[in-house]
Amino acid sequence: MPQTYYTINPLTGRRIKVGGDVFNQLTFTAYDFINEELIRRASAPPIPPRQYFLNTETGRTILACSRRYRELISAGWDIEDDYYLIPPYRSAETMARINQEAERMRPPILPTYENIMAEHGERLANLNISLC
Repeated sequence: MPQTYYTINPLTGRRIKVGGDVFNQLTFTAYDFINEELIRRASAPPIPPRQYFLNTETGRTILACSRRYRELISAGWDIEDDYYLIPPYRSAETMARINQEAERMRPPILPTYENIMAEHGERLANLNISLC
């Protein structure tokens, strides 16, 4: 039975299987396996910076294009200000819709003398109309 060998992924610091999918991807794109270590080739393109998003529910950062990121986006979460992950029930559109519905369902405020005079007092004075 052949023995399984492991090495360290230089991008994440995690242990990966030599000959596994991640190992093969690294060796095909930018690394050489020398002395049981993955060494970056001089001709490899620079490593792009990682982009993170803040989960506003948990306060944790989530790596862009990670499994968790894809789960949240497919569940309807929105990205605001290119950094914040907002759940669907807290997005601006949803909150506006909820506020509109609440305004529509709120019972009307009965007008008082003070409210009528504050809003229409000048017009009533111009028409020489007084309220009893």
